[in-house]
Amino acid sequence: MTLVRQISLLLLGFLPLGTLGCGKEAKVLTLGKQTLTGDTTWQGMVQVNGDIDVPPGVTLTILPGTTVKFKRIDEKSDQNLYGVDSPYYPQAELIVRGKIIARGTKEEIIVFTSAEIDARPADWGAINLLGGEGNIIEYSKILFAYNGVHSHGASAKVNHNEFAKNGIGISCKKEEEAPSVPWFGKISDMEITYNRFTNNKGGIGFRNSKAVVSHNLFQDNKFFGIFPKDEVQAEISYNEVTANKKGIYLYQAKGLTIHHNNIYDNTDYNIAVAEAQDFDVDARQNWFGTVDTGKIEAMIFDKKDDVEMGSILIDPVLSAKVAWE
Repeated sequence: MTLVRQISLLLLGFLPLGTLGCGKEAKVLTLGKQTLTGDTTWQGMVQVNGDIDVPPGVTLTILPGTTVKFKRIDEKSDQNLYGVDSPYYPQAELIVRGKIIARGTKEEIIVFTSAEIDARPADWGAINLLGGEGNIIEYSKILFAYNGVHSHGASAKVNHNEFAKNGIGISCKKEEEAPSVPWFGKISDMEITYNRFTNNKGGIGFRNSKAVVSHNLFQDNKFFGIFPKDEVQAEISYNEVTANKKGIYLYQAKGLTIHHNNIYDNTDYNIAVAEAQDFDVDARQNWFGTVDTGKIEAMIFDKKDDVEMGSILIDPVLSAKVAWE
């Protein structure tokens, strides 16, 4: 196998750690469960065998070109630091109560993926952001996680990344379940731009959060592209949303605008409301793949289909595709 082929497989998560170069093994930093005691930098090859906790006041920096692989564990493993109840995961994860700066480049991306030969979604938990601010994740591939990036009351810039083969690419919410934690009652504040969400179970899900979701691709996700829930302060604009089961799925969602997106050729509906969505949503000025009003309406599920639901307001629709990249 050529070196170029080995590197390609490694970045995609299909080559074991330590196999790189002409018979030479790359040096691997192997970590079990632990709480970082000071600012820490990772580079090269890192294998994570248990929860890594980044406590308040500590920054984990991941340098361009680094590959972080997570060993598959379960809820009975002694490698879980804080148990497995929300907001924690039974799989190995990065628990970021301080700050993470994972800033790759176009030429040297960062990879977060499974350490397993038979890699599958949910092999590892998440980059789990709990209440911290100033987090940055850029120019990364995030593969085979339960939730690629998960935020409880944190703020983050998540830009220029690829999310594939995850349960959900990004999930964020206001912390309302644990009154004793410092981030209780704090909303997530997310900038999510120029990412690609493909072949996940879901692209983005966010609840009671603030978000700018712009210039992203949502394609071939099993259940949904974008799933806003409850009170949100969200602008969804200049995205490409296609070939998902539901393009945009709304559950009690209010406080958001959906405009200047390309939302077309999703399999169930381009935009749909769930049973609890009993108020209107502003989805004006989007391109739905056609100017045929009948075809557009056929791919939208709202008050016209169930009188107890809210309406999805789409007029005026755009007559041409939006330049979104």
